[in-house]
Amino acid sequence: MPSDVTLSTFPSSYAEALALLYVQRQDLTGKSPEEIHTMYQEAYYAIRKDHHQKWEDGWFKAKGAEVRQP
Repeated sequence: MPSDVTLSTFPSSYAEALALLYVQRQDLTGKSPEEIHTMYQEAYYAIRKDHHQKWEDGWFKAKGAEVRQP
């Protein structure tokens, strides 16, 4: 019997957490579960796309260099 246990939590990444926070801050009055799901997915993928673009452009490397400057 395997002794390793894998626990998964939500949110499991910063992108999931940000997408959840974004949706929580919206007016969800009258929204269906399907609409809320779509809102979450759109926020999640927008965050991931933004992160990917910043990575490709060297944005994180530049910000890291700024932080290391005296």
